[in-house]
Amino acid sequence: MIETDVLVVGAGPAGLATAIALRRKAADGRKPRVVVLDKGRSPGSHVLSGAIIDPSGFKGLLTDEEVAKMPVEAHVVKESFRSIMLPKLSVKIPWVPPMMSSKTFPVASLTKVTQYLAQIAAREGAEVYTGYAVTDLVEKDGRIVGAKTGEKGLDKNGRRKSNYLPSEEIRAKATVLAEGGCGILTERLIAEKGLQGVRSQTYAVGIKELIEVPAGTQTAGEVMHTFGYPADFTTYGGGFTYHVSETQVMVGYAYALDYRRPEIDPFRLFRRFKATAAVQRHIKGGKTVAYGAKVIPEGGFYSAPKPYYPGCLIVGDGAGLLDSLRIKGVHIALQSGVCAAEAILADDLASYETRLHATSGWREMKRVRNVRAPFSIAMPFGVMAAGLAWATFGRIPWFRLPGLGESDAAELEELKPGRLEREAANDVPSGPAMPDRLTDVFMSGTIHEEDQPCHLKIKDPARCEECERRFGSPCTRFCPAEVYRRDEGRLQIDFSNCLHCKTCRIKCPCGNIDWTFPQGGDGPRYTRM
Repeated sequence: MIETDVLVVGAGPAGLATAIALRRKAADGRKPRVVVLDKGRSPGSHVLSGAIIDPSGFKGLLTDEEVAKMPVEAHVVKESFRSIMLPKLSVKIPWVPPMMSSKTFPVASLTKVTQYLAQIAAREGAEVYTGYAVTDLVEKDGRIVGAKTGEKGLDKNGRRKSNYLPSEEIRAKATVLAEGGCGILTERLIAEKGLQGVRSQTYAVGIKELIEVPAGTQTAGEVMHTFGYPADFTTYGGGFTYHVSETQVMVGYAYALDYRRPEIDPFRLFRRFKATAAVQRHIKGGKTVAYGAKVIPEGGFYSAPKPYYPGCLIVGDGAGLLDSLRIKGVHIALQSGVCAAEAILADDLASYETRLHATSGWREMKRVRNVRAPFSIAMPFGVMAAGLAWATFGRIPWFRLPGLGESDAAELEELKPGRLEREAANDVPSGPAMPDRLTDVFMSGTIHEEDQPCHLKIKDPARCEECERRFGSPCTRFCPAEVYRRDEGRLQIDFSNCLHCKTCRIKCPCGNIDWTFPQGGDGPRYTRM
């Protein structure tokens, strides 16, 4: 058993901000021992975002010199918003609303920024260990007192191989969960301890590529955000193009997982998005060189859970900390890490919630608290809600608007005849900037040891057959990595493709997929996402 003062589960921005603040804000001679564990192969290898980073999150955490040295490739010099109506038709919004403006903000790979934060945390004396999946929390007398790592070196039948490593227990005075969106330990704690928000959390799946374009055709720092096509009028969806350099463009598309039609395939929507005239202007002649996907907790203010349980704090995406209008959360994640550190150093973990609610990031979330729900009714209602939030600083409406259902999975309707065939026919040709799904997965660097237990468990095969009859096995479409496929009438699972986005855990209409942990170090190996 290992003992430490603070255990941080997850080496993303929120977890590393917690570690840095703990070491920097403690009085000399009283700096706590901080252990950070992450299941990725290296810091940042499981981190993915846009990312235009609101720099307000670094205040009180990094020095001006450290901010200046961040691995940032560009700053926003030109921004636009477009409503895409049809593949060849889009309308540019005449102005960028002040709430949405990102002018001068850094455009960066969040993977690289995370690596940079890990270096700072290590210099401050925090112990950052990667390749360790934390699979269980340890509770004693109604308090979280640590956690356990998963076993390594098991074969596919669960037998120990020659490289077997047993589970390790880490005891800590305080445990910080920084797992990201839909973290397994976080979701389990929220459910078991009744920490849910006013509304259930709702997610989007975000899909992203890095595309290399010919030199001299683009401008570093130019960004475009879009909404509309190919999303339908009752689903929250939108995309972006971020020029991180003159030769590299980040292209992403986020689609809300409360969509209703089971024939929908978010990866195909992403391809259609890239094929629009609005996006082609930014990537023409380009070639995709990197790929990734993750879920985004976009429920906002009303979906944020209570982030405190005795002995344990929840930070970042796991706490639902996202501005659901701007779809930005990195700065709020950093602020939450600082608040968690201050609460721990004050020996008053319960004060974390009060400290978090005093941050500028939480005030942003409160201001746009009624933006997300109306989009589930119809896009015009969502646009109106966003306009009201901007114009009245969130004061109108003063009550909670309806719109979101019980869960993303429960929103799925039964499959109607002919829909699958029509959806499959509506695709775009492949090309250097239009790779197929498996080619994209290869470019994510995803690797899993094949001879290990499958981490994706089907609870009841009979329910899979029911799902096929009613919904047409939507897991074969909503997964951005082609993990699930039908072969000779049976559902096959290629777990080695898994990007760890957890879309399947969220959207399976029968609740029949249990996402467990693969051995530490496996999964995507992002280097510039």
